[in-house]
Amino acid sequence: MPASTAEAPTRRALRTTATGTTDATRWDIQGLRAFAVLAVVLYHLWPGRLPGGFVGVDVFFVISGFLITGHLLRELVTTGRIGLAGFWARRAKRLLPGAFLTIVATGTAVLLWVPSALWGQYGRELIASTVYVQNWQLAADSVDYLAQGNQASPFQHFWSLSVEEQFYIALPLLLLAALWLVRRSLRRGTSAVTVVRIVLGAVVVLSFAWSIVQTQTASGIAYFSTATRAWEFALGGLAATVPLAAPRTLPARVVRVVGAWVGAAGLVLSLVVITAATPFPGSAAALPVVSATLVVLFGGRSGLQRIGRFAPIGFLGRISYAVYLWHWPAVVIVPIVLRHELTTKDKVAILVGAVVVASITTLCIEEPLRFSRWVKALRPRRVALYGALSTVVVVALGVASLTALHVQQVQAAEFAKQLGRGDVRCFGAAALISSSDPCVNPALTDVRVPSAANALDDDANRAACWSNDSDAFNVCALGPKTGYTKHLIAIGDSHNNVLVDTYERIAEAENWRIDVAGHQSCYLTTAVQKAGSAEQVADCNGWKQNAMAYLRSHSDLDGVVVTHSTGNGAVIPPAGKSNDDTVVDGLVDAWRSAADVGIPIIALRDNPTARPDVVACVGQMSGATTSGCDSSRANALRLFDGSEQAAARLPGKVRTIDLTDYYCTATVCPAVIGGVLVHRDPTHLTNTFAKTLSPYLGDEIAGALRAFGK
Repeated sequence: MPASTAEAPTRRALRTTATGTTDATRWDIQGLRAFAVLAVVLYHLWPGRLPGGFVGVDVFFVISGFLITGHLLRELVTTGRIGLAGFWARRAKRLLPGAFLTIVATGTAVLLWVPSALWGQYGRELIASTVYVQNWQLAADSVDYLAQGNQASPFQHFWSLSVEEQFYIALPLLLLAALWLVRRSLRRGTSAVTVVRIVLGAVVVLSFAWSIVQTQTASGIAYFSTATRAWEFALGGLAATVPLAAPRTLPARVVRVVGAWVGAAGLVLSLVVITAATPFPGSAAALPVVSATLVVLFGGRSGLQRIGRFAPIGFLGRISYAVYLWHWPAVVIVPIVLRHELTTKDKVAILVGAVVVASITTLCIEEPLRFSRWVKALRPRRVALYGALSTVVVVALGVASLTALHVQQVQAAEFAKQLGRGDVRCFGAAALISSSDPCVNPALTDVRVPSAANALDDDANRAACWSNDSDAFNVCALGPKTGYTKHLIAIGDSHNNVLVDTYERIAEAENWRIDVAGHQSCYLTTAVQKAGSAEQVADCNGWKQNAMAYLRSHSDLDGVVVTHSTGNGAVIPPAGKSNDDTVVDGLVDAWRSAADVGIPIIALRDNPTARPDVVACVGQMSGATTSGCDSSRANALRLFDGSEQAAARLPGKVRTIDLTDYYCTATVCPAVIGGVLVHRDPTHLTNTFAKTLSPYLGDEIAGALRAFGK
C-alpha cells in the first residue's frame, strides 16, 4: 500500500525555492510512490504486459519502513521515548478516512450489483479488511481446499494495508521493549540509534530467512504473511538510521548518484524478470526491496529528485494511497456489471477513473480532514473512540450482507428439499440432454437449484470419509451394515467425495455396502503429486501408501471405484517423461496393487469443468435459464484424465465409466441441467446434481461388476 505522507523522512533533501523558502520534500520518494502504484495498477489491468507489476506493493513496504522508522527514531532521540497513543492516533487520522470510505462504497456496490452467490465471501473479506486482518483471511483461504476456488474479491487488495497496519502496531512496541531491556542491562549508555539498528537488523535476517523457507513449503501463506514481509519494512527502516550528510567530495557524490540509479534500474528490471510464476516473496523479493532501499537511501540528492518533482509524477505520488484503494474494486466489480471481460477501453476507463476519484478523495476529503484544526486538536482517546465507532459501522455493512445471504440460503435450501423429495420429471441428470430424445419439463424453465447463493454449501462430504492434512486412511461405510450383496470401496480426492450421497443412494437401492475414502488433492496413484507445501506432498504420499496397503489386505472386496480431479493431475515427472505419461504410469502402478489381489477396478472419468465464474454468472440470471453461462464441450473436457489410457494397459482388470453425456451435449456443457445448478465451483459438482446421477452411475457400476463376473 502507498506509504504515509504524514511524516517527513529522517533525511530531507533541502532546496531553496525562488521565493526563498526551503523545500524539504523528498521528491524522489514521491516519484517512487508514483512508480509503485502505477506498476500495481497496470499489472492488475494488463498482467501480461507488466508481469512483475505486483512488486509495487513491496516498494510501498520499504517506503513505509523508511518513513515510520525515521519518525520514531527522531522522537526517540529528541525525547527518549515513543508516544504510542499519539503515534497510533496519527496513523488512524491518515489511513482510516480513505480506507473506510472505500470499504463502504465498495460494500454498497456489492449489494447493488454483485450476485448474492458472492456475498458470503465478500462480506467476510469486508469485515477482515475493516479490522486489518485481510492478509490472514487470504492466507487461510489459500490453504483451505474448499476456498481455493474463491473469486478475487473487491477487498482483496486490503491484504497489504493489513500487513502495513500490523507493522505500525508491532514496530514501536518492539523498539520500546528493546530499549527497556537495554536500560535494565549493564549497557545503559547504548544509544537509541544503535538499539533501533540491532532490532531492525535482527528482523531483516530472521524474516528474510523465514520468507525463503515458507515460500518453498507453504507459498500460499508466505505471500500474505506478515512474518515473511516484515524484513521489507525493516530494511527500509535501517536506511532511515544511516546519517547521510550532503556529499561534499566527488567520490561521495558518485556513490550517491550511482546508488540511486542502480536502485531505479533494479526496480525497472524487477517488473520484467519477476512474473506470476516466480516463487514469491522468497529470495526473489530481494531485487525490488533492495532496489527500493537504495532509492530511499541515496535518492534525496540525485536526478531522481527532478523526476519526482515533475508535476504529473509528483501528483500521482501524492494521491497514490487513494489510487491504490479505488482501482481494485473497479477491476473486480465492473466486469460483473458489464457481464463481460474487461476490454481495452474498459481498462483505460478504470485507470482514468481511479485517478479522478483518487484526486477527489485526496484533495476534497482526506487532506482537508487530516489537516483541519478540529482533527489536529483531537486527543488520542477521542481518535480511538471515533475509530472504534467507525469500525463498528463499517463492519455492520459486512454483517448485513452475510445476514441477507443467510436468509436467501435458508429459503433456497428449503425449495431444493421440496424438489428433491418429490418426483420431479426431468430433474437434473434425468434431463438426458445428450440423448436423441431429451427430457424437457417446462415447469423447470426458470428453476435453478441450489441457488447460486447456496451453491458453495451444497456439499455431501463427511468428516468420517475424509482425510485432510494427514496421511491417515479414513474410511466410512454407506448402505446396509449387514446382509449386503456387494462390498465396494470408492477412493479418490474431493471429486470422489462429492459423490458421497450418490454412493449412499446407490448402496441403498442395490443393497450394496460402499465404503468411501478421500483425501484433499490426492488420489490413488504412485506418481508424486504437486502440492502447496512439502508437508502436503508427504501427507499425500503416505495416504496413498496406506490406501494400497488397505486394498492388499482386503482382497474380498468386490470392486474399487477410483476417480480423481483432472485439475489434480499435475505430477512431478521424472526426467525425460511428460506430465501425461507420468499420470498414466502412476495410475497403472497403483491400480495394479488392487488387481494383483483380485479386486476389480472401476475407473470413473472426472466430471467436466465449468467456467471460472459459473456460480456468479448463474446468480445474475432472472426468469428463464439461458445458455449464457455454459461452457463448450471441448473446453470443459480439455484437462487430461488418463483413466482410459491406464485402463488400456491393464486389460481385463479395469472397466471405465464415462458419464460425460449426462453433463454435456455434443457441443456444450450447460451450467444448469434440468433445473439444477451443476457446479458449486469451477470443478466441483453440487450435491443436488450429483444425487441425480445415482441411478445412472449405479447402473454403470452394476454393469462393470457383471463384466467382471461379480
